[in-house]
Amino acid sequence: MKNKGTVGFVILFIVTVALLLECLVFQFHAVTKKEKPLTLKPGTDIDVKVKVEDGLARLSEDEVKAIEVERENKKLLAEFNQEEYKEEEDESLVEKNGELFRKIKQTTIRASLPEAYYSHEFKVAYPAEIKGGYQVSTFLEKKKVNRNVYCSLNPKIGCGIALLNSSFDSFTLVLTTEQEIDTGKLEITLSNDFSPNWLRIGIMACALGLMTALVFCRKMIQDKPEWVFAILAFAIGSLLIWGIGTNQVSFDEYSHAKKAYDLSFGTAIETTEAAMQMKGNLLPFFHNLAERKLVESYEQKNHDFGWADITYQSRFHRAEDRVYYPNAAGFFLGRKLGMDFAATVALAKYGNLLLYILIVFFAVKAAKGYHMLVALIGLLPNNLFIASAISYDGVVTAFLLLATVLIANEMLEPEKKITWQSVLGILLAYIIGSLTKPVYIVMALMLVFLGKQKFENRFQEAVFKLSVCAIAGLMLYAIFRPLPASGGNYQLVGNFSYLGDKRNVGTSFQGQIQYVLANPLTYTKVLLGSMFGMLKDYLSGADSFIGYAYLGFKGWIWTWLCLILAFFTAICSDKKEKRTSIGVKYIVLNLIMIFGTAAIVWTSMYVSYTAVGADSIAGVQGRYFIPLFLPFFSCFFQDKYKVSFSRLWINRAGFFLMGGLNLYMITDLVLIAMNL
Repeated sequence: MKNKGTVGFVILFIVTVALLLECLVFQFHAVTKKEKPLTLKPGTDIDVKVKVEDGLARLSEDEVKAIEVERENKKLLAEFNQEEYKEEEDESLVEKNGELFRKIKQTTIRASLPEAYYSHEFKVAYPAEIKGGYQVSTFLEKKKVNRNVYCSLNPKIGCGIALLNSSFDSFTLVLTTEQEIDTGKLEITLSNDFSPNWLRIGIMACALGLMTALVFCRKMIQDKPEWVFAILAFAIGSLLIWGIGTNQVSFDEYSHAKKAYDLSFGTAIETTEAAMQMKGNLLPFFHNLAERKLVESYEQKNHDFGWADITYQSRFHRAEDRVYYPNAAGFFLGRKLGMDFAATVALAKYGNLLLYILIVFFAVKAAKGYHMLVALIGLLPNNLFIASAISYDGVVTAFLLLATVLIANEMLEPEKKITWQSVLGILLAYIIGSLTKPVYIVMALMLVFLGKQKFENRFQEAVFKLSVCAIAGLMLYAIFRPLPASGGNYQLVGNFSYLGDKRNVGTSFQGQIQYVLANPLTYTKVLLGSMFGMLKDYLSGADSFIGYAYLGFKGWIWTWLCLILAFFTAICSDKKEKRTSIGVKYIVLNLIMIFGTAAIVWTSMYVSYTAVGADSIAGVQGRYFIPLFLPFFSCFFQDKYKVSFSRLWINRAGFFLMGGLNLYMITDLVLIAMNL
């Protein structure tokens, strides 16, 4: 599609089709069943029967763990401050048969309506702050209409909204709260308003656009996969940013948000109430578009800089915090433009996404003969999700991918002299990619094994390799003894008695190191068992790899489809394509480096995040090993296996799978799971 007018017409046509589908299919209930909003107040407008009972609700594993961690951290803080620790009793908790329960009140309301009513939204509002939720069952002529629908009551917006999409003439509402409520103050609203879902429209438009591009944009798909990657990644990332909004569902997003938000200021940090809740993981969570409007209104109401809390920081930031600059730029720009809180958070996420796309774009473009493999890694759902969140992981993944591409290029051309531009690019990419996770700098040691034919003379080779070793050594040393260049305030650094991740009970940096040194064979068994156990679980389907953090993961079949496609793009090429292998030497070194880096990652989690002496390693996630994907698949580069179809069809298959997988996951894990 070379004609710009034709491209514009196709885009307009796709958007129009998506809008029509939304209106005629998904908003059909509002078009054909026009109902005025109906507000009901128990005891005044409707015939109700109310029953209140005492009950106990079993705490989830996460809630129990949170209580244990909080108690342990309070003990450590008291010990560190040389104070006596006194455990506070929570009167709302009850221990029964070794399990923890919370005392609750269960209020049951059975109501009959004057006539049948079609309701899209079922809203329960209460003027006072209450914690809890409700379950609603609907009936038509005494027959149950649909399954029980559950909804939480959000105290910050004073209500909870469930989506029913059914006609009924009576309902049973069961409210579960921590304290007894006055049913006379409850307000129940039924409504069936026309409310187009822009996320769903966007998903449909992207799906139609992807199919159209795969058919008509042949030249771009075949010769410029980096541009297809950039467009597709931006579209998918935008859907994620829009769909998720201010819900904090990425890995430790609140912690990343705090650092990025603070970094967007100079020495004086102005923290509004909404920003404070964002930093503390306390922002209200919305479950549908109706709740989203109320949540964003609440956040904006509490985003008043006239009442902001003012604190101060050094202008000399810690080195590892500087990877938050893309997110911080979004916070800064949103604040200067006077944007509302939700839009500012979205802009902060876009800062991360745009940098990720830019770096991976150059990685795909720079790859010699394996562009599509790099594009596939860049389009992994795990990578696009963290790149569309407030997190440093997108920066880590992008720069390490670029560094690996540049060093693979050198391995593929062993006789070609390495240039200073290439050296600078490789080292800079490795340094930036390893700032927050210095263990990855071990990957850069592959440069030490470049052959002497890559250098002009022995002196240049020696200077280069000594520099690589010095950089890697300093970054690893800084894990335990931060250098002055790291900046920041380290009150507990050097005090190994207290060092450790306090999100888990029983962690101790010093204690764990002593245990490992005293039991090297036992730890080796734990390490190897954990490493190969996780690999086995991912490949067998016992655990899922492809996912969107706390939103969920997809089944093992998707893991295997991605693996098969990656192997295919690494091994096979069309008849017109000439490829080379990295050679046996670099294959062996790559495998050693991959195993060594993985072992260091596992060990770091054992030392910092796992209870002392545990027989398994906690906290290790599959995303930690994504930077090792390209070094692994580069071991299979060769020119032996040729396919009869062209590179166009190989690229089409790759973009179809990765684009379709991401759109499917957004539909299932964001649109449907969050009732948007």
